[in-house]
Amino acid sequence: MRLFLIICVLVACSLIVSTLWVGWEITLTSESGMVELAGLIVFALGAVLSLWRMPKGTWRRWWPIPTVFVLFCLRELDVHDAFFTPGLLQTKIFTSAAPLWQKGVSAAAMGGILLTLVLLVMRGTRPLIHALRNGQGWAWAIMGGVCFAVASVLVDGADRQLAAIGVTLPYADAPIWTAVEEILELCFALSLIFAICKWGRNDAGLRAA
Repeated sequence: MRLFLIICVLVACSLIVSTLWVGWEITLTSESGMVELAGLIVFALGAVLSLWRMPKGTWRRWWPIPTVFVLFCLRELDVHDAFFTPGLLQTKIFTSAAPLWQKGVSAAAMGGILLTLVLLVMRGTRPLIHALRNGQGWAWAIMGGVCFAVASVLVDGADRQLAAIGVTLPYADAPIWTAVEEILELCFALSLIFAICKWGRNDAGLRAA
């Protein structure tokens, strides 16, 4: 837990310094702002920590965990919209005029991501439910992280959802909603770090799952 507290303090200090230096709007809403950079670093730490704390002899089963953290890092770097037109992970590429080899690379990337997520859900659901019933902190941290992620998605689409029912948000409020979304995403990342820090190397549930 000491490591998690250190990470939280460093993140908070970086956000405070950035806010004092360039202002809250750039810090919290810019694609190159500190909150985006902090999220990227936290996900990268998650990949390293999950590898380090993984129960011995379980790499072949639990490799999707650090892999998911790497995927989150790539998402923060907008890799899904890069490389090709309209983007590596954009389904529109299959109906575009992109070369066949680009479509093949995109299909392989999408398939690899889908395989990782499916294996993680299949292998992780049972030990997660077991841990929730036993009140283990890492499992509840994951559930909290899921709540943050869902809230972030809802906030991200709030203007479009409200517009569908005839409610238009003031333009001046847009940076505030963007900041809330980015903070929720950072809380999601920190929740996963908390789960990793509470996830012991010798966790019997994960070893036996």
